[in-house]
Order: sequence, then C-alpha cells, then structure tokens
Amino acid sequence: MNQFIDRHANTLGWLLIGLTALVAALLFNLRIDEGGDDSTYICRAIDVVAEGRYPTYQGPLYPLFLSVFVAAFGANVAVLKATSWALWVAAQVAFFLTLRRNVSPRLLLSTMALMSINAWVLFFASQTYSEALFVLLMYLLLAALWRYDVADSPTLWRQHRWSLAVGGLVVLCFLVRTVGGALGIVAVGYLLVRRQWKKAAITVGSIALFALLWTGLRAAVWGEIPQSGARQIEQLMQKHPYQVEDGQETLSGYAKRFADNSNLYISKHLMRIAGFKDTTDRTTSTAITVVVYALFGFGAFTAYKRNRYLLLMAICASVMLGLTFVVLQALWDQYRLIIPYVAMSYMVILYGLFHLLKRAIGRHAHVALLALVVFSGALSASQTIDKIDLEALSRNLDGETLYGYTPDWQNYLNVCQHIPQVLPDTAYVACRKPNMARIYAGGRKFYGIYNFTTEDPDELLAPLENRRVTHVVIASLRRDPLVPGAGVINTIHRYIGFIAQKYPEAFRLVAHSGDENNEPAYLYAIDYDYINRTRNAQ
Repeated sequence: MNQFIDRHANTLGWLLIGLTALVAALLFNLRIDEGGDDSTYICRAIDVVAEGRYPTYQGPLYPLFLSVFVAAFGANVAVLKATSWALWVAAQVAFFLTLRRNVSPRLLLSTMALMSINAWVLFFASQTYSEALFVLLMYLLLAALWRYDVADSPTLWRQHRWSLAVGGLVVLCFLVRTVGGALGIVAVGYLLVRRQWKKAAITVGSIALFALLWTGLRAAVWGEIPQSGARQIEQLMQKHPYQVEDGQETLSGYAKRFADNSNLYISKHLMRIAGFKDTTDRTTSTAITVVVYALFGFGAFTAYKRNRYLLLMAICASVMLGLTFVVLQALWDQYRLIIPYVAMSYMVILYGLFHLLKRAIGRHAHVALLALVVFSGALSASQTIDKIDLEALSRNLDGETLYGYTPDWQNYLNVCQHIPQVLPDTAYVACRKPNMARIYAGGRKFYGIYNFTTEDPDELLAPLENRRVTHVVIASLRRDPLVPGAGVINTIHRYIGFIAQKYPEAFRLVAHSGDENNEPAYLYAIDYDYINRTRNAQ
C-alpha cells in the first residue's frame, strides 16, 4: 500500500481535491448563517459599492473582495457564497502543489483526505466568512516563505525577490483578519530559527514597505479613515468585552484565558472536528488537551530536526493558535477561529504520532497510523453525511429562502422580509441582527440593539429618537440554538420592557409571524406622539 500511494500520489492528490469540491458542493448552504458576521461582510461590501465607504472594524480586504462581485452581480447571495467555494478549492490546490514533493505523500494525502470529507471545515466553503480567502493567502504566504528560505543567488534581486511576496502576503493576511498580522512574526521567526539573519531583516523591511504602500493607497482613495482597531483592542484587554465596569484583564487572567481556550478549542472543538466527539458534545477535558499538546510538541521538535516544511507549519499553528488563546475571552467560543490552522495542526500531530509509533512498534507504525486516519475519517464522514441537506438546497434555489432555518429564525426573518411591503421607505426598524435582516429585506438598513447599560426608560428612548427609529422587531431567537424552549435572547424584550413600564401604550403591533407556541416574532411601531404627550402631562 505504501508503494501504491507513493507511486500514485499525484493522481490521488488531485482526486482528493476533486472530492473536496464535490463534498463542499453537496454541503452548499444558500442561507445566511445565524452567526451574523457573514451578513456583516456582505453589508459592508454593499456599502463600498453604494456609498464608497471604507469597511472598518474587521479586516477590510474581504468586504472589498466581495464588493467586486456586488458591483457585477448585485447582492446576490448565491454568487457571493460561490466565491467561498472557489477560494476554498483553490486553497487546497495551493496546499497540495506546495507540499507534494516536500513531505511524505502518506502524511499529505492523509491530511487532505481528512479535510476533504469534513463538514466542520467545508462549512466555510459556502459561507461569506473570511476563512476561505484567509486560508488561501496564508498557504500562498507559506509557499513564498519556503521559496525565500532556499533562494541562493549571487544576484541581489534573485536572492531576495521572494521577500516581496512574503511581505505583501503578510499585509494582505492582516487586511483580511487582524490576527493575520501575526503571520509576520511567523515569517521572521521561521527565518531566525533557520539562521537566515539577513533574510529575516529584509522580510521585516518588506512587511513595513507594503504596510506603508497600503496606508498611502487607502489615504489616496478614502482619505482619513477612523481607527476602529483601538476599540477592538480595548475590548480584548477588558475582563469582559461588553462590561467595562469589570476592569482590565490581569496577567493571571491572560494565563487563565490560555488554559480555558486550550480546553475549549482542543478538547472540545478539535475533537469534534476530528470526529472523536459527538456534534452536540460540549464537554472539555484537560487530559485530552495535554495529550494533544504533547503530540504536537513532539511533532514540532521532530520536524525541527528533519523537515523544514513541517517546522514552518508547526511554528505557524503555534503562534496563531497561541495568540488566539491568549487574546480572546473564552466566552467567544467559536470554532471558526481555529479552522485556518486545522490542516497544519493535523500534519504536525500525525507526524509526531508516527515517529512515536515507529519507536514503539517499528515497521507497523504506518499501519497503525493509517488505521487511526481511517477511523477518524469514517467518523467525520458520518457527521458530514448527516449534514448534507439537498432538499434544503433545492428549495432555497427554488426561492424558499427561509427553508432550513429553525422556527425562531423563520419567524424573525419572515417579519424582516415583509417590512418593505408593510412599511414606507421612511421607516427605520430596530432589531437584534440588523445586517442579517438587511440581506433578507432587500438591502433595507436596520438599527441594531445588542446591549444596554441603563434601565431608565427615557435614556433607553434617547438613541432611538436620535436615530429616528420608528419600529422595532422583537423575536424569540433561542438562547441555545439546539434546545427550543430553553430561553430566548431577551435583550430587546428587556429594552422595550423598561420603556413600556413608563409608557405602556408606546408600542403598537403592526405584524407578526408565528403564534405564541411557535417561537413568534413581532413588529411594533413606536408611538412617539403618545410618549411626548405622557411626558408633557407628567
């Protein structure tokens, strides 16, 4: 079998890329994800085209990328999602072409096989999240860095031209996701480990050059841009991102974040991705986390001595995951944060495990490792088959845009969809998920209510009055998406409730979807005339 794999590695690699494209197509999801960030990216792309607005807060490059397709096809969700499919397949091509002659075919093909049938990973091949673009750029960066590492020529240009690719790609990764800037640390750190002192220094200069070029281009096209990153940093430095009163995080607090996030993302999310845990299993295990860290560490150490390609992947995964685990509060708990680094982590872990097995059982190590890969692949494939929903895809293509959502989301989005028909263009509606509502309401803008810091009715009314909000949607969105009846996200319920205590007739029902027993959503008009009369009478 080893000889067969080695002899046909190229053909098998392309077949696995084809399998990736096929399974991603079978899993294709035309609905906007409930998480919200994907609709936010689309809305920012729409604003780029419609208003020339520079996308701030999150990385700007992905909305700018989407804006090209919005300009050409409008806010066509199917087209925008198809770009993620193409980007993800392109990323797998880049991964394969870079590594096919530089690592063991069995290791490479095992990793590709596990990725090609994994619904957790391929979910991002049909969502307008930034993962697909980020992964492609990151793989291209690693390929450029490997080329730069071995470049050797008496000609200055031929010796260091790859530094331009490295520097440019680091900046592009940063512009897709802020954490992508840490890939600069990865690039320089790798060259230093390789004792490429001059190349490391030149890489720093190349990154600085492209950062300055982008800053100049942005200023020339958009003028002065507000720095939204400062607020992000402030949130990350707080103990709780939304509760300033809790104070700033301490050194021990950051250490606790690392420990908590390690357990969450390794013993829970990574084990679910690998198929070793049920999709609904939310338990964590410090023992599993320690074992995985030990295997990864042994794989990285072995790669340091034997394979520079695996060494770079180990450095990249270590820096990017380590930074994520330290910086982010554990309450985020979103598995998408580790998806870009899963394939690299798999390779390093499998590499370490193989060399441990080789020491323990000798020539049978290949068989044992293959059995583990097949077992994990079978579990992942089973989960993937369960998530394929061709009926939902067919109905969504036929125009039933809400088919496949749970009833709470169907009722909420049904109300939002009908707002253009029941309200004039001058109406401005507040809701919990404004960008998601905007997509399903044909591009109409909504006002978002995410939290509040007072219970005073007039203080709560002030931002609504200042923004000229005329209506509000109250939905029954589940607190736990998997458990109906276990509570709803009640921020707007409480917000409106405090106002209604003082102004009991301030809200008039306009429309609703669903009954009291079916997770309903309601559209209310705000009666400012009644509110003002009540104020004047007090």
